[in-house]
Amino acid sequence: MAHPRASALFAEGRTPRSEGHGPRASALFAEGRTPRSEGHGPRAEVICVGTELLSGKTNTHVPHLSRLLREAGIRLTGERTVPDELAAIRDAVSGALSRARFVIVCGGLGPTFDDITRAGAAAAVGRALRYRPDIFARILRRFRRHAMKVPASNRRQAWLLEGARELDNRRGSAPGQLLELPGGRMLVLLPGPFAEMAPMFAEAVLPRLGRLCGGLRTRKRVFRFYGIAESAADERLGRLLRRPAPGVEFTILACLGLVDLHVSVAARRAAGAEGELARIERRVRAALGRRCFGTDGDSLESVAGDRLRARGWTLAAAESCTGGLLGERLTRVPGSSDYFLGSVVAYHDGLKESLLGVRRETLRRWGAVSAPVVRELAEGVRARADADCSVALTGIAGPDGGTRAKPVGLVFIAVSLPGGTTVLRRLFAGNRSQIRERAASAALFELISRLS
Repeated sequence: MAHPRASALFAEGRTPRSEGHGPRASALFAEGRTPRSEGHGPRAEVICVGTELLSGKTNTHVPHLSRLLREAGIRLTGERTVPDELAAIRDAVSGALSRARFVIVCGGLGPTFDDITRAGAAAAVGRALRYRPDIFARILRRFRRHAMKVPASNRRQAWLLEGARELDNRRGSAPGQLLELPGGRMLVLLPGPFAEMAPMFAEAVLPRLGRLCGGLRTRKRVFRFYGIAESAADERLGRLLRRPAPGVEFTILACLGLVDLHVSVAARRAAGAEGELARIERRVRAALGRRCFGTDGDSLESVAGDRLRARGWTLAAAESCTGGLLGERLTRVPGSSDYFLGSVVAYHDGLKESLLGVRRETLRRWGAVSAPVVRELAEGVRARADADCSVALTGIAGPDGGTRAKPVGLVFIAVSLPGGTTVLRRLFAGNRSQIRERAASAALFELISRLS
């Protein structure tokens, strides 16, 4: 809900009284000091305004801005989403300016009653709002070119923070604003629609930020690991992570058996950043060996495909507990038809026998979830598909069906190559969906390992 004073404030050109942004923010504004910066590059914070964003609508702005800021040598150190409420916008902007050199606000610049970002920003920085007839004249011309009537409410979009520079919006009616503040700080107001925000930021804001930051060049890489815990990766990389070179930052993230090491390198020259990144890569690969299966956009399935294609080999799969998930992941990769022949989902024991040639005696003696059965599944699908290699899985994904001897999470994996078949026993934690995902990842990693 919009603040009831917002309309009056726009009509009178007054600035709302600023309350509650704390002594630290007030001191910074009064003294013109820049918030302390730690690590490499100046800090930036992003504020997204819109009650709808707090009701489940996907926000694509922050990932996009984060990438561009980092490439310009600027660290995104905070992001916040606030509703269309004057006090919330005011406090968010004020707090961000007390911590960061650059504050970027997206949304709330439209013509309707709840578009009150201008008023909230004015309250945060203690500036008046000034009506600009020339801006409204351009808005009028834009509407008239499309034979559209201009609602009176569009006058809201012609109010600028005192001292702010207008950012032209060639893709919509709401201009952006750029306000330089004491201490080298900057407040940027951008429209909410991505199709308007993204080009405005890239064309009118980012080049200026780059010049203010002294032309730092940032390069980023993600190293992807499998089969090692996040803590174990941290331990092996110990000295590298805890004693980074100037301009280097690390972040480790883990999910379902995969660990990603994000590396960011900032330097005055692009060649310097690239050289440092290459040095880090050599140390990472030396420490993690085959556990480092790829970088950046690589996935287990894409790396497996690359290695199959390099050998000119074809692959077939036999799946029980994963129910086709392995095949689905392999076919996520464009061009996978070059090497992937298909997957047989043999859930029932009868199909294991009739489609893949698993012997009834093997099933009776060892059970469907066993090393002998998964071996016969892999060799059977490889022979029937006439594939160069194959992968097979069988297991208990739960939540029921486990026993003391064969608990929920037990999975057998087989990889069959021209030189023979390897069988592995794994026990995965998690719910049914997580166990299936972990099993498919383990099968792909074992295939990669044997194709290296």
